[in-house]
Amino acid sequence: MKRRSLRYEIVFGCAAVLVATLLRLSLDASLPPGFPFLTFFPAVMLSLIFASIRCGIIVACICGGIAWFWFVAPIGSFALTGGAALAIGFYILITGTDVLFVTAAVWALRELSVARRTAEDVAQSRSLMFAELQHRVSNNLATIAALLRLQSRQTNEEAARHALSAAQARIKSISRLQRRLHSVDVQSVNAAEYLREVVNDTVDIGNLERPASLTITSDPLMVSNDVAVPLGLIASELLMNALEHGTREGQQARIVVKMHASEAPPGEPVRALLEIRDHGPGLPDGFSIEQADSLGLSIARQFAEGLGGDLVLETLPDGGTVARLQFMVPPVTPPSVAQPTHPKDLQAAPDERGHAA
Repeated sequence: MKRRSLRYEIVFGCAAVLVATLLRLSLDASLPPGFPFLTFFPAVMLSLIFASIRCGIIVACICGGIAWFWFVAPIGSFALTGGAALAIGFYILITGTDVLFVTAAVWALRELSVARRTAEDVAQSRSLMFAELQHRVSNNLATIAALLRLQSRQTNEEAARHALSAAQARIKSISRLQRRLHSVDVQSVNAAEYLREVVNDTVDIGNLERPASLTITSDPLMVSNDVAVPLGLIASELLMNALEHGTREGQQARIVVKMHASEAPPGEPVRALLEIRDHGPGLPDGFSIEQADSLGLSIARQFAEGLGGDLVLETLPDGGTVARLQFMVPPVTPPSVAQPTHPKDLQAAPDERGHAA
C-alpha cells in the first residue's frame, strides 16, 4: 500500500527484468521445452507487490516481449505461430490475473485502512465526549454539595444541619466513585485497591475531629463496575455509620475493614464477605436493620438487595459492632493494567491523618 517514488519503481522494475532474464538464460539448457515464462512470473508478482501496479504491468510487458523473442519458437523473432499464440495467451492470462488480484487486494486494504481511521476518529471523539460528560457530572455533583454546605451553615436546627451534612458527604462520595469507575477503558477493578480508596475518601469527607485508626485487609478480587458501584456506596455508608456511632466518648475511632473472597473454579461466581468493625458501644437493644430509621443504613440495605447480598449488623461479644455483607461476584476478566493485591500489601503504618491504609 505504501506509495513508492518513480526512481524506486524504475530501479526495482529494471532489476526484476534483469534478474528474471539472466535466471531464465541460466536455466535454459536444463529446462524442457514449454517453460518460456517460468522465471518471469515471479518478477511480475514481486513488482506488483513491492513496487506498484504500474511497475508490475510494465515489467509484465517487457518480460513477455523478452520471453517471446528469445524463448518462444521460432526463437529470435516475433513470429506468431499457433504455439507462440497459445504461450503468449497463457502468459497474458496469468499476469492479468495477478494484476487484478493485487489491484483488488490493494483497493480492499486501502478501504479497510480508511474505515479503520474513521472508526478510530469516531472512538476518540466518543471518548472525549464521554470524558467531558463525566467531568460535567462530577462538577454538577460538586456544585450540589457546595450548595448543601452553604445551606447547612444557614440552618439553625441541629437535626437539619446534620441531615444536610450527611447528604453533602454522600454526594461527595458518589462523585468520587463516579470519577474512579466510569471510564471508557476501565470495565473492572481490583476490589482490594478500590476498597482502600473508598475508605480513605469516606474518612476525608467525614471531617473527623480527631484522626481515626483504620485497618484495611482484602483478598485479591476482580469486580465489574456494576458490582463496584453499589459495593463502594455500601462500604461508604457503613463506614460513615461506624465513624458516627461506633466511637466511645473521648476515644479515637478504631475501624477494621476486611474483604474475604472464597476460592472458586475459573469462570464461576465468587462468594465475597465484607466486614466493617468498630469498637463503639454496640447496637441498641432490639435493633433491627429492617426497621432502622437511619437513612445511611436504609441506603446500604437497598444496595445490598440490588447485589443479591445479605447485610446484617451485630454487636460483638467484646463490644463494638460488626456489619457483614455477603454477596456473589460474577466472574470478570482482569484488565491488563490491574495487578493482584495481596492482603499484606494493604497493611501500612498510619499516615499523617492517622489512617492505616
